[in-house]
Amino acid sequence: MAPGEPITVFVRPGDASSEAMLAHLDKRGLEYTTRDVLSDPSASAILFGRLGRVAVPVLQVGERMLVGYDPVQLARFLPAEDAGQPGVAFGAAVRGVTAEIAAAHGLPAAYGVEVGSVKPGSAAEAAGVRAGDVITGIGGYTLHGGAEQFRLAVAARRPGDTMQLTLWRDGEQVEAAVSFAVEAPSDGA
Repeated sequence: MAPGEPITVFVRPGDASSEAMLAHLDKRGLEYTTRDVLSDPSASAILFGRLGRVAVPVLQVGERMLVGYDPVQLARFLPAEDAGQPGVAFGAAVRGVTAEIAAAHGLPAAYGVEVGSVKPGSAAEAAGVRAGDVITGIGGYTLHGGAEQFRLAVAARRPGDTMQLTLWRDGEQVEAAVSFAVEAPSDGA
């Protein structure tokens, strides 16, 4: 995406996903234009012409469109954060789950990321994440994209954000909330 390309969000009033998309953009401080598909016939026509259907929310940046609210995909799709903004770090090494790793943990399929060493004092340690845990979900999303998807999800967070994780530990699902409270140097995850 080229810097300065206009951002347009196609929404429907009262739609929870539309509201979540707008809140995400507001939190990032991005300027955008909203188009209401119920009151703006040309907005519906644009979506139907480009997608073959009317769906919300749809984020358009230049000529590219992203359908639905997915924070992980938004991290890839939206312009990079201002270099002056502080970043966060998870504080644990992760690797994609292979069929062998899934079998060793008793997972029904190969998905998620396995946690390696956890840095003392890190956001991961504070949330109770342990070496050997398998992170299978972020928020309401199953983690199918491996370590790269997980790193992008962390990179989209800012100090003060919380990231809900679903962990697989000793054959059971465990929920954890990772709070990114302070700026930390990037360790790749």
